[in-house]
Order: sequence, then C-alpha cells, then structure tokens
Amino acid sequence: MEIPLLRISSRTAAALLVGGAFACTPADQARDSEMAGLDAEHVAAQLAKFVPTTLSFDESLLDERQKSVLKNLIQVSDHLDMIFQLQAWRGNSDPAAVLPPGQEAAHAYYKIMYGPWDRLEENAPFLDVGPKPAGAGYYPEDMTVEEFENWIVEHPEDDAAFTSYYTVIERTEDGGLEAVPYREAYQEHLAAAAELLREAAAKADNKSLRHFLELRAEALLSDEYFDSEVAWMRLEDNLIDPTLGPYEVYEDKLFGYKAAYESFITLKDPKETALLEGLAAHLPDLEAALPIPDEHKYLDRPFTSPISVVTQVYVAGDSRAGVQTIAFNLPNDAQVREEEGSKKVMLRNVIDAKFEQILKPIAQVVLVAEQAERISVNPYFTRVLMHELAHGLGPDYVTGQPDLTVNKGLKDKYSRIEEAKADAVGTHSLRMLAERGVYTQDFLEEIYIDHVADMFRCVRFGVGEAHGMGCLTQFNYLREQAAITHDPETGRFAADFEVMPGAMADLARHYLLLEATADYDGAVAFIEQYGKISPEMQDALDRLETVPTDIVPVFAIKEMIKDW
Repeated sequence: MEIPLLRISSRTAAALLVGGAFACTPADQARDSEMAGLDAEHVAAQLAKFVPTTLSFDESLLDERQKSVLKNLIQVSDHLDMIFQLQAWRGNSDPAAVLPPGQEAAHAYYKIMYGPWDRLEENAPFLDVGPKPAGAGYYPEDMTVEEFENWIVEHPEDDAAFTSYYTVIERTEDGGLEAVPYREAYQEHLAAAAELLREAAAKADNKSLRHFLELRAEALLSDEYFDSEVAWMRLEDNLIDPTLGPYEVYEDKLFGYKAAYESFITLKDPKETALLEGLAAHLPDLEAALPIPDEHKYLDRPFTSPISVVTQVYVAGDSRAGVQTIAFNLPNDAQVREEEGSKKVMLRNVIDAKFEQILKPIAQVVLVAEQAERISVNPYFTRVLMHELAHGLGPDYVTGQPDLTVNKGLKDKYSRIEEAKADAVGTHSLRMLAERGVYTQDFLEEIYIDHVADMFRCVRFGVGEAHGMGCLTQFNYLREQAAITHDPETGRFAADFEVMPGAMADLARHYLLLEATADYDGAVAFIEQYGKISPEMQDALDRLETVPTDIVPVFAIKEMIKDW
C-alpha cells in the first residue's frame, strides 16, 4: 500500500515506538489477530534469538552538569529515533494498523525490527503486509528505479537533489516526483532536537563538545553537515562522546543514496583509547601496502584517524534496528574524509557482551576443537578495530572520475561490498602489521581463527543485511581457495594458516578493485557467485540454534535520568 510521507507532528510521534510497547485501544483488542497473518510460534522463536543485555556505566564519573547534558542528548536521540522509524517504513506512523492486539511477542519483535519485516530473514514479513519496499520510507512505494533514473535524464536540474543523502522523494499531485529536504520532511522533530542540542551546548564545560553541539544543531536545520562533521572529528578531552545525525545508507536498498538518522551516546575511556591511538600512525604504510595498483591508492590523503574506546550508554535510530553495532567509522562524507580523515569508535561494553554471549559459543560449535580453544576477546577487539580503520583505506572516489564517489558508483551494492572490503582489508592489514613486528604470529593466527567464527556470527544477521552478505561472500571465496577447511565427519571448520594470508590479499584486491572502478556489474556477479549459503555452512548454522543471534540493549540510563 502507498503511504504518503508525513511531516512528523507530535500527534504522529505518539503513534511511533520509542521506549515501550504499543498501546492497544479497546477497539484494537477486539480485532482478530488472524487478520495480521501472524505465525505466533515463529515470531516467538525469532524473538528468542535476541538476549536482553543491560548496558550500564559508572554514574559517579559524571557531575551534575554532565548529567544534564546527557539527559538532553537522550531526548535528542529519541527524536532522531522517531524520524528513523518513518525512514524505515512510512507505515510506522500507525503501527496499530498492522499489529495484532495482545500479541506481546509480535509487538516486541516489531520494536526490535523497526517494522513488520524480519531483518534476519532478508526482510521477510512476519505480519501480513507484503514485501518491504526496497526504497524503505525514502521514496514512493510505487516508484521504480527506471522512473527515478528517467526523471533525472529528463530533468537534469534535479540530479543533485534527487541523489542527495538528505532528501526524500515524494509523488506530486500530477503524478511526478519531487525531492523534499530532510529539514522540511522532518521539521518538527529536527527543530526540537536542535533546541535540545543548544541547551546541552550551553551546559557543556568542554569547549570542543560545546562547539560540536552548536554546529550540529545548525546542521539539523540546514542539512549542511560539513562544519559540524569537522567539529565532531576534533572533539578532544571529552568524557561525553556523542555521535548523532544522518549517516549510513544501508536502509536504502534501491540506490544506497539516502542517509538514516542514528545516535550513539557514549562515555570515553581515555586509558583504553590511549593504548590504541598508535595504530593510526601505521595507516600510510597500510594504504601503500594495499594489494592493488598505485593508481587506485590514496597515498597523499590525510591519515588523521582519531580512535575512541567508549562505553555505550544509549543508542537510537538506524544503529538500534535489528543487529546492534559494535564499532563504527565515520563520517561517510567523502569530502570530510579527504580533508580530515575519519574517526573510529569502539563500543567496548557492546563488544565484550557479544563476545561472551555469542561469538565464543559459536566458536565452540563451528570450529575444530584446537582452534576453538584459542578464541579470545583481544583478537576479536583488535580485528573489529582494524575493520573500522580499513573503512578509511582504499578509494573514496572512482579512479579517473574525481566527482563520482564509490558509494554512488556502486549504488545499492555499495554497502555489501564496503563492509566485506573493510573485513578483508582489515585482516590483510593485520598481517602487514605482524610482519612489521606489531603483532606476533600466534596473535595473527588467533585473528584468522576469530574471523572464521565471526563470519558465522555475521551470516546469521541475514544475507539481506550488508554485513551478513559481506561475510558470506568472504567465507565462500576463502573456502574455494582452501583458506578455510572443512571436516565432513565433524562438520567443523578451521583456518589454514599457510593459505589464509595469500587468499585474504586476493580477496581484498577483488573488493578494492570493484570500488576503484565502480564496477557495478562486477559487484552483482561477485555477489551472485559467492553469496549463497552452502549445505555445509547451513549444517553448521543449524547447530547454532541455541546460541543467541544478537543482544537487545536495555539502557540503565533510562532509569537513571528520572532522578537527574
């Protein structure tokens, strides 16, 4: 069904999911749940794959002023969360229209998935709503790729606005198309968020934090983010470390153009951060060591790469939907990255939780015993860090086309290729660092072991998800090269330490060249060839039924701020 884009009002907001269950009116309660097409048993089984996990922190670290700043930032996050719900699906303006009353599991799963489609099952509907629109809530549901592209050919003056990160596309009264800036489409919530950011800035003691919050408030109302992104990159000596705004394009599966609002509210750990900052000094050498011709490398780029190890206290919007983020590398804006580099943020408490509750149990099931025994959190943390650093390596623009970003060149395939590239380039780079004596050979072997187990963790996100498909293509390529071996008697896998280095370099080369040349057809072919789950992998996945797929964050701060 076609649902018009709503300029979000406070009345609409009341219908959106933020912190609790959906309210059911007496009329809702009378509705027959069968009308929703609900397979209650299946939904309950899917819900059981997510383990509730409390994310707490040391409240004594904060003074009264900092508590007040944090409270404002949580409120900002909830406004951005409500915007993202409409970006995920315009029908989220009225969840009661599709949710059966009294079905607690369905309500809880809808909340996790930000809609009636299962992100673990290639967005298959778990309610009777039909397929998820490929363009999510960014485009009219009846708009085709051809119509969009033909419109730009016929109206070249609309190209920049239509392909902008910060516009939604609407159907006009005469059946045409128009681009509506985010600042207009989501005006009421962005205005409220901007006011809260200005209030937080006025209370902030840290000068760089105050400057960022002021500029980000302006950006939310102008859709001009460059200055505030630079200010975010230059945050220093700050305990409160917020990341908020429109960033990732995963939700837009038509073109990969539209950025989703998200928020990470975190507290910085200066000691752990200091231990890792030295890795950024190796980035120029790692760029030079990429296994591609020099014409595709960015040897003169600024390699400033702040690294923050943080405790996550709250998350909202795109980053909260479905599988939880463990680290991120931002901004994605190619101009900012070219002039300022990018920042890597490691969510230490989320990483630790996922390792103990998910990755470690996976390793015990899918790896040969002698390798499963070697799985540990430090290699996992290090490889996640290098994955994020690797997002800042390799091409941002298509070689020979300085005005065409890789993102726009690869369109809807970009996210899958970029996530796989970060894995492959990151693991390859760790080998380069081991050869330079930064890590031992034993540690490198543990990196390879971790990566094999972690690919199973990611594939369980669903192959419709960028990280899930990225891991699947890696796994199948490495199996083909015998870098990952399989014991048919036990069904267990192992990393071959002799073969893995060369195979990983070849794999990194594939992804990097697809990006450098914007080879869209090549990306489609690569995903088609390596993006299928084999019987041997499926057998291992089936044995993981009792292992959670992911966590559901429970935020201790939501209770704390009631007393602040």
